[in-house]
Amino acid sequence: MKDKGFLVLAQNTKTTDYVMQACLLAMSLHATKNSAPISLVTNDEVPLSYQSLFDEIIPIPFNDDAKDKDWKIENRWKLYHATPIKKLLF
Repeated sequence: MKDKGFLVLAQNTKTTDYVMQACLLAMSLHATKNSAPISLVTNDEVPLSYQSLFDEIIPIPFNDDAKDKDWKIENRWKLYHATPIKKLLF
């Protein structure tokens, strides 16, 4: 388990591509020369050209409780079970 890092939960909706927003966040973190690991939790497709932005891409554990919802908050509690990081910024 890594000591410190960033954990991003991204689930696309019908109107918003949150995975792309997570990719842009990762680009911003890399641009600041931040060396902390960045992990993405998602069940959505991450474009191949952006996968290298993340140290890990983790599937949402315990099924996707927000699959048919507009607000994707039902899966937030799962991040504590999915994280590979001891101290994280979510």
